[in-house]
Amino acid sequence: MTNSKTYKQRFDFYWKSIVIYIVVLIGYGLIRMVVGREEMGVLSHDPVFILLTLFITGSLLMYLHKLFWVRTLVIDSNSITMKNRFDETKFDASNIERLYLGKERPFQSRETFRVIKLTVANKKRKIRIRPHNYWDDKQLFDDITTVKNNIKK
Repeated sequence: MTNSKTYKQRFDFYWKSIVIYIVVLIGYGLIRMVVGREEMGVLSHDPVFILLTLFITGSLLMYLHKLFWVRTLVIDSNSITMKNRFDETKFDASNIERLYLGKERPFQSRETFRVIKLTVANKKRKIRIRPHNYWDDKQLFDDITTVKNNIKK
């Protein structure tokens, strides 16, 4: 791996959940209006209607938040860089004390659900990278495995 590869964070979960909540809200509203013969004004004060509206609003806000930050992960042959819209943090081979690839669990069908823990000098907490949160997660896991083999101490 001679050049760096960039992996963007995936957040398709948010728009999928927004669509599901909207379909449930429309279905609930139609059932209440047809079966219950209620008007839209009365329906807007219904607790289930309000709860579904809050779920839609919360999911939409989280989706916009993720879009705004634009988090990416850049993997080089001997460094890992975490970038967002405002900041960039680079972890070189000299700074990385330990790179732990999580164990594969028996119930997992994909190895990308494994958590990668990065122990860095001058930091108390470990940095966790979840490959399944990024596009092309299998290639990301392979690239991090290559970085681990390159920085082995």
